[in-house]
Amino acid sequence: MKGLICYYSGSGNTKLACEAIARRTNEIEFDLFDIVRDGEPNLDGFDIVGFATFADFFGPPMRMKTFLESLPPQNDTPAFLFNTYGAFSGKTLGLLDRWTGKARFRAVASQSLHTPENYPPMIVRGRGFPDAPNGKELAAFDRFIASLDALAKDHRAGRPLRRRRPRQGLFRVLPALPRTQSRRSMGAKSVDAELCIECGVCRTVCPYGAIDLAPKPVFDQAKCYGCWACYNHCPTKAIYTKKLRGVGHYPKPNEAPVAKLGG
Repeated sequence: MKGLICYYSGSGNTKLACEAIARRTNEIEFDLFDIVRDGEPNLDGFDIVGFATFADFFGPPMRMKTFLESLPPQNDTPAFLFNTYGAFSGKTLGLLDRWTGKARFRAVASQSLHTPENYPPMIVRGRGFPDAPNGKELAAFDRFIASLDALAKDHRAGRPLRRRRPRQGLFRVLPALPRTQSRRSMGAKSVDAELCIECGVCRTVCPYGAIDLAPKPVFDQAKCYGCWACYNHCPTKAIYTKKLRGVGHYPKPNEAPVAKLGG
């Protein structure tokens, strides 16, 4: 069985988990597709498509929504839904289910995985969950991977893959906030001219095309969705906001998820 995982990863936790899914499934040969870096996907020839992202203000990021809206309508293509989260997953899986349904995918499996937080304000408050995921969460992740293998066996045997609505847990009651809320929460961004080395990393990592270089970063607040990628990935910590400066950065997965999900 051939599968494609379309993922959006801000600081690498989601990518790391997707690599683990691809590596640990025995019955599905997965390709990975970065929705920000890899252009437009060709879905032909894939028996199942995965959509993976991180929770952003209790829902999927705007970048995943626009990606799904850009895909051609499907013909009930089987799909699985996956998200990572730091503090709360909220309605992330439920909204992914709705958005993929509009594109005429049929969700047949879903899972959330607790990982370290990449949202600097939460990290500064001591809510970064640096040791996540725990043993129970890893066991649930392994069961999810086993369920994908079981689906592949059903597919090979000619059995239909039934639609399964996501189980979102206790925090599904949290409302997904408007996608502009993250922008307002982050606020305006500034650059420390003495620290900035004009490397362009911020523009490269911005998934919304909200940064130009002149030669130092210039931010288009109307395009920004407050994902903190520019802040997290600045190698000299030159980017700051009114709330945070020089603290709370999470540019890549820390030791815990690398040890638990990596090779």
